[in-house]
Amino acid sequence: MAGKYITSESNLPDDPKGEEIQLQVSDEETKEIFDIRAKIDRDPDTLADPDTLTVVKGPHENTEEEWYIDILETDSGDLIDAELLESTLTDIQNQSTVINTRSEEVKTLLQYLTEKGEYESVSEASRTIMLEYLSDTYPELVSEYIDLKIQSERSELAEELHDHR
Repeated sequence: MAGKYITSESNLPDDPKGEEIQLQVSDEETKEIFDIRAKIDRDPDTLADPDTLTVVKGPHENTEEEWYIDILETDSGDLIDAELLESTLTDIQNQSTVINTRSEEVKTLLQYLTEKGEYESVSEASRTIMLEYLSDTYPELVSEYIDLKIQSERSELAEELHDHR
């Protein structure tokens, strides 16, 4: 078994054993995210070419189960550079989060939506529209960002709790 992969239980159908499914996994070593077509099972003997699949679950995804995966087709799409995203996340934590588009057109349209009652403020309209666009257009990037953000917050909390012992 050459590869080791990770996925969240939330990515799995209710009873995925042996059936062909579409699934998002990350490579355990490189952290690259892939959308794949595969068969998974808890028993490696039921699969033609099984690799290890760690399924994380629970409210904090801190419980792991070992499954097996037989990858039938891989669509790596645009790979997310996890190191670049992590360094960007770190850099932004020390900067202002204000984004200035310097666009009369955008400001006019956002102000219109705010005055029409669609949003409470221009800032809320801007955040909501940008996040919806990013989620729809770059779902792998958003997913990787969420994973990194949770990992970062978990590490910060662990450090804080260990410092107060």
